[in-house]
Amino acid sequence: MVSTLTGKNQVTVPADMVREMGLEPGNKFEWSRGEKPGTMIIEVKPTVKQLLARAQELGRQLKNRNLVEELIAEREMDME
Repeated sequence: MVSTLTGKNQVTVPADMVREMGLEPGNKFEWSRGEKPGTMIIEVKPTVKQLLARAQELGRQLKNRNLVEELIAEREMDME
């Protein structure tokens, strides 16, 4: 896939990449130089909405667990 850099330093992300990666307006990108000359690494940073959704999912997964009891049991096994 090829994109062109505009006079305003803007690049269009190809539509199939947007769909495949689940990108949405508001996503931020972190740009860095690649190891090889002339290469770049573009990392998608999640939106606040995406971070909240992940946190809610983690909360649901932990809801029915007793983390204190799990930690105590783990420490007891370490002491054996």
